[in-house]
Parts: sequence; C-alpha cells; structure tokens
Amino acid sequence: MDNMSRSRDTHPADVLDDDLLLPEQKRATFPDGCPLGKLYRKRVAQGRDLTVIVSDWNLERGSGKTTLALRLAQAADRTDAGITPDKATISAEALSDAYTSEPEGSALLLDEAEAGISNRRAMSGVNEAMRQVVGMGRVEQKYLFLTTPGVHQIDADIRAMADVWVLVREVGRAQMYRVRFNPFEGRALTDNWGVLRWPDARPAETEETYQVLTRQKRRALRGEGEEGAGYVDADEAAESAERAAEEAERQKRNQLLRKIYTENDDMTQQKLADSVGLSRSRVADILSDG
Repeated sequence: MDNMSRSRDTHPADVLDDDLLLPEQKRATFPDGCPLGKLYRKRVAQGRDLTVIVSDWNLERGSGKTTLALRLAQAADRTDAGITPDKATISAEALSDAYTSEPEGSALLLDEAEAGISNRRAMSGVNEAMRQVVGMGRVEQKYLFLTTPGVHQIDADIRAMADVWVLVREVGRAQMYRVRFNPFEGRALTDNWGVLRWPDARPAETEETYQVLTRQKRRALRGEGEEGAGYVDADEAAESAERAAEEAERQKRNQLLRKIYTENDDMTQQKLADSVGLSRSRVADILSDG
C-alpha cells in the first residue's frame, strides 16, 4: 500500500460533518458519538488492539498533532497511571521496549514516527521490530498512536495495519478516517468519519509527557544520547533527498555532454556550451572530469 486512498473523490476540507469536541477534563475521554471512541470500546470488548496514525495536512509542522495524539492516547489508556513519559517516545526501539514492559491496556505513542519507521528504510531492523509490535498489539491489547508529518512517510506494511487515520487540518481541528485495507487492490480505502476538535491548551495530566518528548526531539536533533542515533528530522531528510536528486541529474547531464562531444567530430566546446546554457569554461571542466 503506497498511499491511503479516500473511498470517494472528496477533498477532506469539503466534508464537514457534525464537529466532535474532545472535552477539557482531568482524565480525557472520547466525545459522545465519536466513531473513534465507538471503535475503541468495541476493540476493548473484543480484547483487541487499536492503531491510529495522526498526520499533518500538507506536511505542515506545528499543527498540534502531538498534543492531539497525547489526548487520544490518554483517552485510550485503561491503566491507572494513564499516558506517562514511559509510554511515549520518539524512538522506535524505546517504543518496542515499552510494549513489552507496560501493562495490558496501555496506550503507547511514537511521536515523529517517520524518523523511526521511515518508508525509505523499509528493510531495516527497526521497521521489522515495529511490524512485530503493531502485530503483537492484537495479543497484548495495546493501543498505538503514531504521529508523522505525512502518512506516506511511514513504512507501508505498518500503514496497512492502521485502523484509523487522523488528518490534522489546523491547530484544534482534524479530519478522521476509518482505514480499511483492500487485499484485492493492494491499497487502503478510507471512510470519512467527520471532524474532531480539541482545546488549544495542553491538559495538565499530559504536560510532563509532552515536555519529555520535546526534550527528546531537541537531543535527537543535536545528535545526543540514544535519541540522536539514526534520527533525521523530516525537513532535513527531504532537503537531503532533494540535493541527492539534483546531484544525480547533474551527473546524468554531464555524462550526456561527454558522450555528445566525443561522438561528434564537428562539436566544439563552445557549441556544446551554447546548446545547454553553460559557459565554455564550465563545459571544459565537465569534459575534463570524465
């Protein structure tokens, strides 16, 4: 599954069902009538897991997806402690450890999941461990929440096991989708579940966990500690990929220029330079490098 395809050709902004508001209270709960809450309660009754991906619209940052994910995780966690710092991390390895150590009925959060379970590292050991975590949650009754700027940045096998996709449109407002994998088409279809809203302020009971996640991200971006091992900010990764693509195009162009020059006896460096919009000296450098 390369992308999550909507079941109808409707832009998320065009479907605004009755808004559902996450309440501002000491212990978060799912709003009355919330389809996500209904699915969660059904899974609890069945002794099954739940996997939710929270992503940004247009890969935007600062939309409040971490705050929303913490609220949802707090609502889903059935333990007395709730969503503690031990259950939330930016490290896929730490999440795997939490999965085995935290009690049944715990909600777990992997923030900035694209850094830990990137689609670009589909064959990595980290991704394989995460596939096992998501799959084994069905036995352990764990509720997993993953945040990422773009849902496509998460490994395809892990996306295929997601139950719900929450697309954050702006701070305090998101669109919910039920994800259903179609094995015949090899892709996921989504049913629009309407709009979910939440207060701007972070709840006091999740503030400590939020601050721990913030410190982990800062350490990771500085390359410090376990968080820094292998962590690449999504913006930095995108820039690196763009630079690599540009360099590949330059190499391809230079190889073609050398081929044209060597195979055409009447071709001069000046003619070649004029044809591609480069200076003669630059063309000379390219030809000499070959």
